[in-house]
Amino acid sequence: MTIGIIGVCSATLNFATRAIEYGHEVLISHYRNNESMRATVQEMGCNVKFVSKEKAAKAKIIILFVPFEEIDSFMSDLPDMTGKILIHTNNSIFSMECLQFELRTKLSSEIIARLLPKAYSLKILTILNPNLISPVTINANEIFYLTTNQKIKKKVDEFLETLNFSPYDFEEICRINASNEVVNEFELT
Repeated sequence: MTIGIIGVCSATLNFATRAIEYGHEVLISHYRNNESMRATVQEMGCNVKFVSKEKAAKAKIIILFVPFEEIDSFMSDLPDMTGKILIHTNNSIFSMECLQFELRTKLSSEIIARLLPKAYSLKILTILNPNLISPVTINANEIFYLTTNQKIKKKVDEFLETLNFSPYDFEEICRINASNEVVNEFELT
């Protein structure tokens, strides 16, 4: 399978390394097309190429990292993304521009969904407090995501499993926690 990566950060490089290790071809594009990134990608091996974002966007599954303040400009000229699965990582803030009120009221997920309405979008979550998700024990292979589109859930789970991840839909974990709390509350009364 060919995986497209648009934007480089530690999370997308982790995906790239795992994808290469498990036999996938990886096409990496960086929002700043610089030579140092090209050299880093070339050192990763023969199953990875540094390409334009248009070429990376041709993959059926695309992993995305773009700074929040650059989402609009960077995403607006992508080719047709109909039916693509778009996995986006946390969007870091690199400038004070993001602190303007009109930008603070928007989530990166909403912006991406508006710009690419025909793509299936999924957000990878960073869990800062493992105690919040008590039914699951955090280990290095567990990965958490959130999507409003249940049609892609099985495909995403299968893809993440090919990278030796144990995928968890965060919404399901929340439902499990909520039902456990109801049961525990009932037992106490």
